Amino acid sequence: MSKNILLGVTGSIAASKTEILYKKLIEKHNVKIFSTSEGLKYLSKEFINEVEVFSSWEQLEGSPHIDYARWADLIVIYPATANFLAKLNSGIADDLLLSTVLMHKKPIYIAPAMHEEMFEHRNTQKNVSELSNYHILCGPRFGKLDIGDVGTGRLIEPEELLKCLTKSKETIVVTSGPTYELIDPVRVITNLSSGKQGRAIAFELLARGYNVIYLHSDKIAGIPHAYNKTFSSSNSLKILLEEHCKKAQYLYMVAAVSDFIPNFNSSKLDRSLGGITLNLSPNEDIIKNIKAKFNELKVVGFSAQMNDDLNYKKLNNKNCDFLVINNISDNYFGSDKNKVTIIDKDNVILKSDNLNKNIIASHIIDETI
Repeated sequence: MSKNILLGVTGSIAASKTEILYKKLIEKHNVKIFSTSEGLKYLSKEFINEVEVFSSWEQLEGSPHIDYARWADLIVIYPATANFLAKLNSGIADDLLLSTVLMHKKPIYIAPAMHEEMFEHRNTQKNVSELSNYHILCGPRFGKLDIGDVGTGRLIEPEELLKCLTKSKETIVVTSGPTYELIDPVRVITNLSSGKQGRAIAFELLARGYNVIYLHSDKIAGIPHAYNKTFSSSNSLKILLEEHCKKAQYLYMVAAVSDFIPNFNSSKLDRSLGGITLNLSPNEDIIKNIKAKFNELKVVGFSAQMNDDLNYKKLNNKNCDFLVINNISDNYFGSDKNKVTIIDKDNVILKSDNLNKNIIASHIIDETI
């Protein structure tokens, strides 16, 4: 069904991709382009000569910000700079594009593009987080950036943005980070999981337009444009999973859950009493129980091992659809790299090279969705 789409352009070098997106959109939709003055600098002269690009009030009559805000079925900002995000979140309307966006009554699609340091700056993260409460954030992703750098901040590709607009994406739960099991009121048993792989998977899913529920340890950071909930113990994680998996189609169980639970001492253990013995009981298999409760849920389990065994028994016992195996002898907890093997109930699906966890995340999603 044809729609009226207002395509907004801001001053990023990635704006060259806007020309590709426009040509794809115009095949089925009515498209108008509004650009900031800086955005014009990154569109080719050929494109500007062929397509009418509005960047100032003088080009249009009447009150174009009102007229086009009401005309548009969708507004898409592709790419969106850190400057644009900051202005939009602050309610600044100092040009034609921002004024039109602020007049629009529906959520808009925003595809950020910038260098990693700029995207991860606390102010940008705040703006992204607050904007995502109402608007639809598409990306960014990990990849090549300006001046040959690599990091998170790359604009999603035009084809990916189209999928965000045209396909109703599933809801996916991603868990990340370690659990903490209390020994006494001040001491815990935990593990060395950094949460980096789970975070990378959540980021990649968001870049692809999925609705992500990110359940993460309260000791690690959330993701601004995901739905974030924190856990501490394995039991608190279980409660969150039971609540949120009922509305999800996929679960990426990346969190490192304690295999053993200590008997809790309500009083702080006193060192002066000498040595102590901890009684540890096997923890329940949370992922197995969740899969049994939500049979239609597609579950991707993760197994940190000290060897390269293809653990089909573990996968089938947990009734996972896939198991992602990584040998932590090769890449220690907290490393930025990972090397994984993905199996289903019968076969090896993928053996990866030793790669950045963001790239590994992309491979895992490619093979399991």
